[in-house]
Amino acid sequence: MSRPRILDPKLMSKIAKKIGKKDVRAINVMVSRKAARLGVSAEAALIVLAKEHGVGTSTYQRRLEPSKQAEVRDSLLTIINPDVSAIKNKKSIAKKSATTLSKRALLKAEIEYLIQDDELRDRCEDILLSPSKFDRPINQATLVLEDRIRKKAQPTKRLVGVDLVNNAFRGDLNQTILKISSNSDEQDGFTNILRGVMLAFRNLTHHHITNKFTREEAMRVCGFIDVLLRVVDNSVKER
Repeated sequence: MSRPRILDPKLMSKIAKKIGKKDVRAINVMVSRKAARLGVSAEAALIVLAKEHGVGTSTYQRRLEPSKQAEVRDSLLTIINPDVSAIKNKKSIAKKSATTLSKRALLKAEIEYLIQDDELRDRCEDILLSPSKFDRPINQATLVLEDRIRKKAQPTKRLVGVDLVNNAFRGDLNQTILKISSNSDEQDGFTNILRGVMLAFRNLTHHHITNKFTREEAMRVCGFIDVLLRVVDNSVKER
């Protein structure tokens, strides 16, 4: 039996068209060289190459096994932050890779590294790439968080924001619907964090228009909500 093809032909064709190559075999060579330089699998190298040339990879990337997705994230970190790569003795690689990325492609790589939740990234990435009005990604990020809590807790009546958090989470482990931790202090801490996010960010961006947030601040809020989404996803429904 022949060895199964591991690289996505459509993605390779898109890269070839983007850089003016008529034969995808040239892309195979480029992928092999990049994989060797970065010390990653060919699948991860293909995604990094595509990102360097502004070719979308989300569909292909989601199909990869977790270990290869981790390789992609680590490679993007090398491109985004040369100081980190220097620690790993890859400073020259990072600088060379960074110069091949446009400002937009670099920002997109930063977002994809920071936000791992698919739904959150799909709703926030395009507006984080926009030139202004960065209350909008915070609006969408807190909406995703609220919706995720609602789906997990399944309240019997319509609840939003802080009321939804108060219904789903309690510091008292005997009363909570969703349990985050068997430690009551941790349970109470996360409950207060979720309540605070609703009060500080969701209410502000859902009921008011504000230009107070920079792109960097919005990205940090989205990254923090990405962490909270995993907390909600891993919570246990008690009743």
